Amino acid sequence: MRIFRTYARVYADDLDTVLAPLTTVAREPISTRFTMPNGLELATVGRVLVVAGDERVLAPYRATVATLIIDDLDECRALLERTGAQIVRGPQAVPTGRNLTAKLPGGVQIEYVEWDEAQWERAGGRPA
Repeated sequence: MRIFRTYARVYADDLDTVLAPLTTVAREPISTRFTMPNGLELATVGRVLVVAGDERVLAPYRATVATLIIDDLDECRALLERTGAQIVRGPQAVPTGRNLTAKLPGGVQIEYVEWDEAQWERAGGRPA
């Protein structure tokens, strides 16, 4: 399994309020932005993923500390299960492809995402 990108996750109650200063300080544009069916709004600036919504919707996601973009979600799940990780959510379809969230032994919780081809095109192409 290959990890292509790692995103730090930050949580906010209002996406636009966070994006304005974040894009200014990072000197980078918003590269991805979408809304999940449950009302969560997500956007990326550089290697930061902003997850926004009201506290009721955010609560189940706050324990997740990072998002990893990987090449094979099925292989990732098999590897995670071999290590004793607990699959918290997924695998499931998301606007950028498929994801799952796992709690690793020791307690850290990470989201793993396999981007679809459309997302790779929006991101400038899949690495070689």
